[in-house]
Amino acid sequence: MRTIFGAMNEHVLFSGTPESERILLQALEHMRRQTAYQLHKMKQEKQFSDVDWDMLNEYLPEKLVQEMDVHRRTSIHRRLCALPDFAEDLLLNSYRKNTITDIELKEIPSICETESIPIDVILEERKSTIRHIVLPVMDLRSNDKKENTQFRNELTIRFLTALLVDYEKQWYLGMIRRRTLYILIKSVEKAKHQHSLKLHWKLIVEHFRLSKWLQNLMRLDCVKWINKESNKLLFDHIFLTIELTLVAFHSTQTRMDNIRKQFPELANIGKRIWNKVYAETHLYHLTATYILLDLQQSYEACWRIHMTKRCAQMLLKYESKTITELYETGMLGHSVYSHILELIEKKSLKLEFYRVSMVHGHLKAIENPFDLLPLFRSLPNHEKTRWQTIMKAKHRWFQPNQILLEKGQRVSTAYLITRGIVECKIDTMPIYYRLGNIVGIDALFSQDFLAHDTYRVSSGLLEAYCIDGILLNQFLKDETLAPSIYREIALHVLSNKYQTRLKLNRLQLRLLVHKRAKFYWNESDISIQLKENQRLFILAGYVTHLFKGQNNKYESIQLQIFDNEVEIVLNSSTVAYSWMDEDEEFSIKDTNLTVHFPLQTYDLLSNSLLYPGYLSQVTQFPER
Repeated sequence: MRTIFGAMNEHVLFSGTPESERILLQALEHMRRQTAYQLHKMKQEKQFSDVDWDMLNEYLPEKLVQEMDVHRRTSIHRRLCALPDFAEDLLLNSYRKNTITDIELKEIPSICETESIPIDVILEERKSTIRHIVLPVMDLRSNDKKENTQFRNELTIRFLTALLVDYEKQWYLGMIRRRTLYILIKSVEKAKHQHSLKLHWKLIVEHFRLSKWLQNLMRLDCVKWINKESNKLLFDHIFLTIELTLVAFHSTQTRMDNIRKQFPELANIGKRIWNKVYAETHLYHLTATYILLDLQQSYEACWRIHMTKRCAQMLLKYESKTITELYETGMLGHSVYSHILELIEKKSLKLEFYRVSMVHGHLKAIENPFDLLPLFRSLPNHEKTRWQTIMKAKHRWFQPNQILLEKGQRVSTAYLITRGIVECKIDTMPIYYRLGNIVGIDALFSQDFLAHDTYRVSSGLLEAYCIDGILLNQFLKDETLAPSIYREIALHVLSNKYQTRLKLNRLQLRLLVHKRAKFYWNESDISIQLKENQRLFILAGYVTHLFKGQNNKYESIQLQIFDNEVEIVLNSSTVAYSWMDEDEEFSIKDTNLTVHFPLQTYDLLSNSLLYPGYLSQVTQFPER
């Protein structure tokens, strides 16, 4: 019956009469207008701000009609463009007009501590931000090891099953590739046997590791062709990392919230155990979000292509739905419908199965890591070139969970982070360092210090420059770079040795050292007056304290807080910082410290990016 209906429509729509041509053109015009409206809505959303709209033109109805004309030797596209009253600039120039909020303009913190946050606070204050640090750490160990272990295992299995179904829905909607889906399915099935969310995350992180083949290829970057090929492979690897992280755990908290709302009876069975499972999923959710934010800033080109691809797949799905509706209502004949649908399917399959493609004229290149470093941005071009040559030999890649520094050991190499995250656990509280931080520089600068704790690569790759004693001395002899390096050393010494006395966290200390404290360096025998309760931190050299005709000498490294007004004499060897009590209060109260990212990531990475509006209406999808 469908064949007869299609044949009848073909006869009507392609009989060559003006009436049939008008029906065909109006049907295609309807599809074009509907897609343009959908595209306009996408451009209004800040979640799609990273999409390359020029690349997306390849998937618009006009392009589909053009390709159909080439195959069928028709001129439908020319006649479609001649239709009046269509605002073509809506498709090409309708970029989002929303006011950019302050949080979009802020970079994510370069240092990130964790603190315990009650689970009830997380549930109730949905749009709140963690006051000064992110990523809460929960004590998931029960006092009674036998207490409801089986019930917790069952909850974990149910949640992993829900994740599995969610992954399949995302694949059906064109939001992930089949390869990615298979990785996630395999990981979930193994994790279900062990009743472990931790194992699921661990297995996913294994796919973030560079293969030995790619590592060896990257070492031969002096050969132009090999360097080009290794860049392509690295680009595809980062693309997969973004896709896995975006899908795997970024939506876990949303899934748990939905289960809690739709099935409150389940949480009532064992509220305490439910909260423990919820706390664990929340921890992975925040970890994945922080990794995503670092990937977004570290690999801008790869992130843009990934978001464009997701947007293109969603758009093709929408066009497929629209043209099917036109066919089912009789507005399109079977021949035109099947031809356009075939083009849509080919483009969808290419996005899913083929290697990630770039816009014509653009290479699959990862941004130069040296250009990301704030340390060298203000230098003149000739100085940048000189330092880039020096730093190139110090560049290294590190695998996930690789240990950089062991606690209590003497440090001969510090690490200047350019991409990725370094984790340090003090007691049970993780601290995360990213772009611009030099971990271990305090112990490298002073031989009296040992590694404060064990520093390891967090989940994901790390790209860093190895700083030894010789290179550190070169930095400190450079008049332009030395102040920045001294600030970095001061920050780590204050954080690791004096944090309890100052009552400031690491990010607040960074603000204090960079923006509030007075810096003394290369001062030749000058005296300064310090007020009551003013702090003096001596990083290098010594100072002389003049008090009642006596000279007291203070050597580095130490922090002094004076009870009375004092006179301090500096010399050419002195490197020191001073600040007032008000400066510390400013660092605590400064509003910039609250702009990290929201707990639910509503502003930076909205869940609507992962789940379009029609997701809740999808009830069926093909079996895998």
